[in-house]
Amino acid sequence: MSDPQTNLLPPQIIEQLRREDSDRFLSSLFAPAETRGHLWALYALDRDLKQIPHKVSEPMLGAIRFQWWRDTIGGIYQGQQQGHELVPALAAAIEAGSLPPERFHAWVDAREDEMAEDPFADMEMMRSHARRAEGTIMEMGAMLLGRGETSSASGAFGEAYGLIDLLKRCGAAAGRRSAFLPMDGLAGKHEAVFSGRLAPEAKAVFQAVAREAAARLKEASRDTSLRPDAAALPAMLHAGLVPAYARLFVREDFDFLRSAPEIPAFRRQIALMARAMRRRI
Repeated sequence: MSDPQTNLLPPQIIEQLRREDSDRFLSSLFAPAETRGHLWALYALDRDLKQIPHKVSEPMLGAIRFQWWRDTIGGIYQGQQQGHELVPALAAAIEAGSLPPERFHAWVDAREDEMAEDPFADMEMMRSHARRAEGTIMEMGAMLLGRGETSSASGAFGEAYGLIDLLKRCGAAAGRRSAFLPMDGLAGKHEAVFSGRLAPEAKAVFQAVAREAAARLKEASRDTSLRPDAAALPAMLHAGLVPAYARLFVREDFDFLRSAPEIPAFRRQIALMARAMRRRI
């Protein structure tokens, strides 16, 4: 493994992660200091991919940006390190963890799917998406922490947290006419959501996804075969925040179009510390 350098990421990007992706940022602090920069490189890429739908005026422009990232990541594997300020840090992470290119392809494809007006036909498709995106990131994070085969654990815990992440971004997605909810549960009320009106059907399906995330986390936590070892834990630890978010999201007074989908940082820090000390998600 090469000598990691956390200073490959510009300081402003690290600060953006601390503010805008604080669940994963807080979890990364439980990783050895020399590996955090590599984890942050993955999270910074994910932040950029998530922002693409909000930065373009039409899907074709978004498709061009996603393809640009595919080409840029492919270039890294060919020894090219230019084109974006994240590239040097990504190149170092790829080398340090021997990260396979097909994982990046699955991840970028999943984020591009979020451009659609109705990306998830049903709960099963939403769960699959969460595994492809968050599960893949967790798996590569575990590789960076020196753990080899963790696909089953990362898939299970990634599915749980990935569902919550979609719910956290549900209001913003609705603002650009994209429904981050199972379409079969919306009963045709997605236009009302796009207009800023929280229909009872939309609220019910939002709460159903939150409960599904909590159930998936509980199931994965009880399965001893999925329990990550101490070394891989920081790559998946943020999944331990799923129950707290689920409790917030099923409250009757929570309006996902207007309420802040966050939990105070000190509460998340305490929850993560407790799980880290128990070495269990």
